[in-house]
Amino acid sequence: MHGPDMDESQVQEFEAFYERSFAKVYNYARHRTGSGTEADELVSEVFTRALEGWHRYDPAAGERGAWLFGIARNAAADRFRRLRRRLLGGLLELFDTPDPGPRPPEAAARSEDERRLQAALAALDERARDIVCLRYYADMTNRAIAGLIGLTEGNVAVILFRSLKTLRRSLGEEGSHAG
Repeated sequence: MHGPDMDESQVQEFEAFYERSFAKVYNYARHRTGSGTEADELVSEVFTRALEGWHRYDPAAGERGAWLFGIARNAAADRFRRLRRRLLGGLLELFDTPDPGPRPPEAAARSEDERRLQAALAALDERARDIVCLRYYADMTNRAIAGLIGLTEGNVAVILFRSLKTLRRSLGEEGSHAG
């Protein structure tokens, strides 16, 4: 799949960008959606949009990674809006996934930890969850996040601090340094 009017060097440039960026975008999508299946679909949508808009990227507007995560945030917001409309309209029935059967204790513990983390992330407000996911799953700096979502770097730091404190409390990891 090639974007509109891409020459071979642009195709190679996009392929290298995809290879460098895929894991970060997937981690962001996985923790924003809470589902591997949803993350797969979201990542596919993000890179499709990136490929289609490759020729419109303006380096003067910022680094390409921030551009990509702008696409990712917009795609996630679009996905959540569509899902909300379907849920509210009664067009989507939710079923529990079948139990895959017994798992090794380590896998069960990881799965339980992941479930607890997803529940704790879901309890954060939308902006805080987005900032936490951009920072820790997309590996973006506070400065890059601030530029992406239109806050000051200090405001991003405060939101991260408060969010991490809330997550620790939710996960029962506050310990003796609670104040």
